[in-house]
Amino acid sequence: MKWMGRLIADPALPPAFLGWLILVNSLAVFFFFRHFAARAVLAVWLANLALVAAALGSGMVALSLALCWTPLLAWLVWRNPQFRLASPLGLWLVAVFASNLVGLTAAYAVLLAGHGNGVAMLAGL
Repeated sequence: MKWMGRLIADPALPPAFLGWLILVNSLAVFFFFRHFAARAVLAVWLANLALVAAALGSGMVALSLALCWTPLLAWLVWRNPQFRLASPLGLWLVAVFASNLVGLTAAYAVLLAGHGNGVAMLAGL
């Protein structure tokens, strides 16, 4: 669970909120076989974890959130699925979108403020 320690140690987001993001994004496994949106969320979630695990040191959570979740959230808005909000899938998608939007907003704030190691990597892209 080295990746968990690296995520929690990163100063970009509070540990309790990171725990919530881990929980809500990991719930994609329950919708994986029946819904493409769940497969997309799980793929981005695993790519985000791989990016954090591949980076050396802390300060990468903000950059990985920005690089991974911005396209997915834009895709979810563009696709605008017509799921019933009363259904478990609809409630989960709203929770995923809202939670990751808050995390993404905080990540951009950290990146724009110039905190963390991700700023130097972002400048090199």
